[in-house]
Amino acid sequence: MRTWSAGTAAHWCYLRAVAEAFEAAGMPVADWRADPGPPRDGWIPFDRSRASIVVWDHDQAGLGWSEIAGWYLLLINSPGRRVTIPLPVPLVAAPPTVIAAVAVRVGPAPSAIRSPGSSGHRDLPDADAGPGTPELERALSRYG
Repeated sequence: MRTWSAGTAAHWCYLRAVAEAFEAAGMPVADWRADPGPPRDGWIPFDRSRASIVVWDHDQAGLGWSEIAGWYLLLINSPGRRVTIPLPVPLVAAPPTVIAAVAVRVGPAPSAIRSPGSSGHRDLPDADAGPGTPELERALSRYG
């Protein structure tokens, strides 16, 4: 049986907020997952079957997050060729910051990105905190 601590719940909420922001911005996601770890991490695969403001020239594309390594873009082409692109954003980057970092690498033009609307998370500042620190836990808890 999996138990959820306050830190795990905050990590889950953070990944959900980022996934929802990508949907609202016009880059649909297939789903998203949060793993309590250690280390805590997560995965947000893009949904290539739905209309998107990005043309994915890859068999699979998605975002990964780890409390150790931060955000990265993973592009997969058959047979088994993987490209991992670290995103130069803070460990707990606000969803619009993550979207902008992805857009720089794969398009689209900034004018094509739709506003996330009235999300309560869009105005939260980025937080660069070290893994396992109280600052990291506070930054994640803002999304809960």
